[in-house]
Amino acid sequence: MKSATARKTDICSVIVTYHPDAGFSNRIMHLRDQVGGLVVVDNNSGSAERGALRQLSSEHGVHLIFNSENLGIGAALNQGVCWAAEEGYTWVLTLDQDSVVANDMVSTLASVYEELPEKENLAIIGSNYRDSNGGKLFISADRGDQRSWQEVKTVITSGSLVSLAAYSALGPFREEFFMDCVDLEYCLRARSHGFRIIVTRKPLMDHALGATTMHRLLWKRTGTSNHLPVRRYYMARNHVVLMREYIFREPLWVLRMVYSLLKSGILFLLFEQNRILKLKCSAMGLFDGLASNCGRRLS
Repeated sequence: MKSATARKTDICSVIVTYHPDAGFSNRIMHLRDQVGGLVVVDNNSGSAERGALRQLSSEHGVHLIFNSENLGIGAALNQGVCWAAEEGYTWVLTLDQDSVVANDMVSTLASVYEELPEKENLAIIGSNYRDSNGGKLFISADRGDQRSWQEVKTVITSGSLVSLAAYSALGPFREEFFMDCVDLEYCLRARSHGFRIIVTRKPLMDHALGATTMHRLLWKRTGTSNHLPVRRYYMARNHVVLMREYIFREPLWVLRMVYSLLKSGILFLLFEQNRILKLKCSAMGLFDGLASNCGRRLS
């Protein structure tokens, strides 16, 4: 795969919205001048929220795609990526609606790309981030490594600079996953085809992983995400599907996911509200994942 440049004019940001809050427009302002184009794909928000998006579009040249129903993260990302490709962009910067980006996000991502010794098989440059709830970094500083990046197995959707050449080779985001693990699946698929996933060491955004609350468990404090029951369904189902598909290709990743899911389940049963409903949704997701049934859609 031929390498490309990663200049501002080559990059279009794709943001999927679903009932964005009043601060969304201000967050966009941290990004708009950093990229060549920006497209917002709205998954059937309310009329007032769409009105605010239209005003944002008219004032700042943001392209809008309105869906008449919630198509999920994967489908909306694919819509935005297709528009960016048709407009001639070679990279897309995918972002969540609630992420707060640094003023030098894109220039840092571009400099990391220039630093890479082998660019041909790069799929994604992810952004290191600080958890808005607890301040924890996704990638901690490694004083023994002077590189501005680190190779990883997966990165999250938000802050990911996605190569459209790699996207063309790999195919679209997995739409039947709907709202969870879309990013994980794409990264694992890329790795299985010989592509690389890297992440910046420098934190480039603040990003919330759920509505975290802190609690004391035995001798230490720990956090739980307080995801809605519907999220618990998709988290269980889609993780199980991925673990079944990648158990032999990514065994260490699968073991980490098993541990993470068990820990998360114990924490929500101990500390969260609606725990019985969340347990039922998780069990339903587990069974659907084991059966590779991705046709069921909860909302």
